[in-house]
Amino acid sequence: MLRFTRRLALSGFAALALTACGGSGADTPATPTSAPTSGKLAVQDIIVGDENAPLTLVEYASWTCGACFDFHTRIMPTIKADYIDTGKVKLVFREFPTPPNNVSVAGFVVARCSGEDQYYTTIEELFDRQSAFLTLARNGGQVSEALKQVAANNGVEGDEGYQACMADQNNRDAIKASIAAARVDGVTATPTFFLNGELMEQNARLSAVTFAAELDKALDAAGVAE
Repeated sequence: MLRFTRRLALSGFAALALTACGGSGADTPATPTSAPTSGKLAVQDIIVGDENAPLTLVEYASWTCGACFDFHTRIMPTIKADYIDTGKVKLVFREFPTPPNNVSVAGFVVARCSGEDQYYTTIEELFDRQSAFLTLARNGGQVSEALKQVAANNGVEGDEGYQACMADQNNRDAIKASIAAARVDGVTATPTFFLNGELMEQNARLSAVTFAAELDKALDAAGVAE
């Protein structure tokens, strides 16, 4: 189950696989200069799973980050099947673009344009095509054409639909708010995880076994039978 909720913002791949990616830079089009100080800018959270699950896992991630790619292809399938799909864990996914920032932001915009039900599916496709996108970006290739294809695969059809998607300021404002929330939470790199409000150690994502062990520990502390 996936849906969007709103919350005030107060709070070489093999070599990089276990190294967190650098944080969102100042040249990112969607990056604010500081965290919002009014209630006007809000995080539009992407929630996967049961909203009433006993554990809440917040992930700050970027689809252009090699370490995030490693987690989402090697570890997340197990965590999703065993914990999210079974109602034990609610995943709150928050965007934190990493270089190339303009490509990262554009991909997140496409995912938001695809709608509530398709957002996470779009992110998974972007992860699957990460290497191809980074090669295009590095070589000055047609990144926008590749993004149009991903958009079309997920319900945003035609050049007109794609251009309208890119021009929708609401999507970029939501990504700005996600970045601002990350900064409030002290996030400097991706992926970064918070489990029931507590920062998880980076070593937890070494494997599905170590990550699951942290979830099991938290479930036990919450009095939830495995």
